[in-house]
Amino acid sequence: MAQDNLNIVRWGQTQAQWVSAGSQPKPLPAELSALPDNTCVAFPSDAVRTLSLPVSPEEVKHLRQALPYMLEESLLEDVAGLHFAHVGLGENRQGIAIVRRETLDEWTASLPEALLEVPWVAEALCLPWQEGTCTLLFEGGQVLARWSAIDGARIEAALLPALLESLPNETATVVVYGEHEDMAMAAIPDTWRARCQWRQGGFAEALLVAEPTPSGPDLRQGAYAPKLPLTRWWQQWQRVAVALGVALILKTGVSVADYQSLKARDLQLRQAMQVSYRQVNPQGAVVDIEKQLNRQLAEFGAGTNQRAFTPMLTQLLEAVATVEGILLTSVNYSGGNALRVNLTAPDFPSVERVQEALRTGAFSVELENSSARREGVVARLSVEVKR
Repeated sequence: MAQDNLNIVRWGQTQAQWVSAGSQPKPLPAELSALPDNTCVAFPSDAVRTLSLPVSPEEVKHLRQALPYMLEESLLEDVAGLHFAHVGLGENRQGIAIVRRETLDEWTASLPEALLEVPWVAEALCLPWQEGTCTLLFEGGQVLARWSAIDGARIEAALLPALLESLPNETATVVVYGEHEDMAMAAIPDTWRARCQWRQGGFAEALLVAEPTPSGPDLRQGAYAPKLPLTRWWQQWQRVAVALGVALILKTGVSVADYQSLKARDLQLRQAMQVSYRQVNPQGAVVDIEKQLNRQLAEFGAGTNQRAFTPMLTQLLEAVATVEGILLTSVNYSGGNALRVNLTAPDFPSVERVQEALRTGAFSVELENSSARREGVVARLSVEVKR
C-alpha cells in the first residue's frame, strides 16, 4: 500500500469499511494496530453538509461562537442541535461542515479508540478534484459528487441532472467513477455526456489520484475535539510506571534510613563537641560552640588585630636575657600588642641596655618610671610589639 495515498475508514454505512488506494474495500478489523499515514474517518455526505462562507480576518477568532447565528436563517433545523466545524480556505473564506449532534454522537460512540485520533471528514471531500471539474462516484442507486474544494454531497441517481445543472458554468469536465458505464451514462443528461471522462472502478481507484489529505474541515472541533488517550497510554506504560514506583519507594526508604543514620551521627558529634568545649570552658551556657569558642579565643589575642601572648613573652625574655643582672618582677598583659614590665636592675645603665635590646628586637619601648633603691634600680617599661 502506498503511504502517500489517502486511506479512509467509511463509517456510518451498513458496515464500516477500510478503503485504501487501489485495493478492494474490506471490513474494518476488530483490532486496529498502528494506522498508516494519511488515514481519516469518512462520514456519509448525505448527513454532513459542507459549504464555503466569506469571513473577514477579524471575525475568524470568534467564528466558532458566531457560526450558528450566521447560518441560522439558511438552515431548516434548530442550530442548537447542530455541530459546526470550519477550516480556512484562503482569500478570506472558510470551509464549513454541519452535522446533527445526535447523528455525530451515534457515530462516535462506537468508534474504536484508534479512530478518535485521526481526522473526521465528509466522504465526498475525499474524492479527487481539480479546478473546473466535477467528480462523480456511482455506488448502487446513489451518486457521491464533489464539485469544489469544499462542496460535495451524496444524492440519489435520479437527482443527478438537477445537480449538474446547478454547477458553476466553469465546470468543463465531469470525471465519472463506477462499475457499470452504461448505467452511469444513462443517468447523466445528454448535454453533459460530452464533458464526461469515464474511470472504471470505485472509491479505492479514485483514491489513487486523490490528495493525500482531505481539504475539508475536521469535525473534531469544540465538544468533539481530541482528548488525551489516557487509558491506552496507561496500558502501554503500566509496567514502566510500576517499576518506577517500586524504585521510588526503595529510594525513599534508603534515603530515610540514611537520614536517620546521619541524624544519629550528627547528635554524637554535637555531644562530642560539647564535651570538648566543656574541657576548655566548664562554665556558662552553650548555644553555638564554634562562635563562642572563636569569640573567647579572640579575647586572648587570636583575632586579626591582636598578637598571641606566648610569642610576645618569648621575645621579651630573649631580649632581657642579653643584659646581666636583670630580674623581671612582673609582666602585665591585658590583650592587644602591649605589655607592662616591672624589673629590677643593678643600675640605670642596665635599664638603658634592656631598652636598647628590646628596641633592637620586635618591640617599641617607653620608660614609664624608675627609682633607685638599696637593692638596685626598679623600673617600669611599656613594651609594644612593632607592627
